[in-house]
Amino acid sequence: AGYYRRIFRDYTEDRVYAGAILNRRFGDVWVADLRLNLARIQLDDVAFGAPTQIIADEGPSNAVDTGFSLTRTTIDRLTRPTNGSRIEIGFDNFGLYAGDLKFNRTRADYTTYLAIDRDFLGRTSTLRLDASVGYIFGGEAPTYEKFYLGGRTLRGFEFRTVSPKGTPSTPTGPDNIPVGGNWMMFLGAQYQFPLVGETIDGVFFTDSGTVTNQVGFDEYRLSVGIGVRLFLPQLGPTPMAFDFAFPLMTGEYDETQVFSFSAELPF
Repeated sequence: AGYYRRIFRDYTEDRVYAGAILNRRFGDVWVADLRLNLARIQLDDVAFGAPTQIIADEGPSNAVDTGFSLTRTTIDRLTRPTNGSRIEIGFDNFGLYAGDLKFNRTRADYTTYLAIDRDFLGRTSTLRLDASVGYIFGGEAPTYEKFYLGGRTLRGFEFRTVSPKGTPSTPTGPDNIPVGGNWMMFLGAQYQFPLVGETIDGVFFTDSGTVTNQVGFDEYRLSVGIGVRLFLPQLGPTPMAFDFAFPLMTGEYDETQVFSFSAELPF
C-alpha cells in the first residue's frame, strides 16, 4: 500500500493504492502471479489548454485491477547476463467487480541474451534482443493507463512522447500533447562489448516501435545509437547507462532527444 505523486508536463497524478500478489514457482524456470490492486487516482494542476482527453480523466476515479502473469526465464545471471532468455505474458482486467474504470490490458515482453565473443581476459561481448507488444480492449482506458514510448523505452525520443496526440481544449491550445495509445509495439537490439577492464563497456543499439490506437505499424519510429556502461562497485551491480541516439524514422509532432541517462536494469 502507498501513495505517490507524479509530476508530468501537463498534469500531476496523485494515486493512493493497495494491492496483493500471490506468487507460485513451477520448476526452475516458470513463475505465475495472481494480483489484485485497488487505487484512487486524481489528476491535478492540469495545464491550460490541455487536451480534452486529459481533462476528461481528472477524476477522482476508483480503479480495481485483477490480473495475472506468467514468466519463463533462463537468464544465466542478473549482473552482466550473457546467455538465456526471458518471456513474460500478462493480462489485467479493470472493473470486473467494481471501480470506475472498465477495460482490459494485455502485454507480452521478450528478452534474450546471446554470447557473441569472449576475449583473452574472459570478458564477454553480448547481443541483447528485445520485443514487446501490448493491447488495450473491451473499454476505454484513461490516459494514465495507456501505452507510451520514449526516453529510455525508445531512445532518441523524449520521455512518453511516442504516442497519439490529444485534441486541444481551447482554440489556441497545443496539438502535440501525448495522450497514450491502445496498441504498443517495440523491437530493439543492443550489442555490448568491454572497453576498459571490468569498469566500462561500450554499446551499439537500435530501437524501434510505435504507439497507436489501432493494431498496425503506422507512424513507426526507428533510431540508432552508441553509448557506454559504467560499472561502479559503490553503486551496486547495476551499471550507469549513457546513450546517444539518432532518430532515422519519426512521426508527426515527435520530440527527439539525443542524450539519455539512467541506471540500466536487465528487466
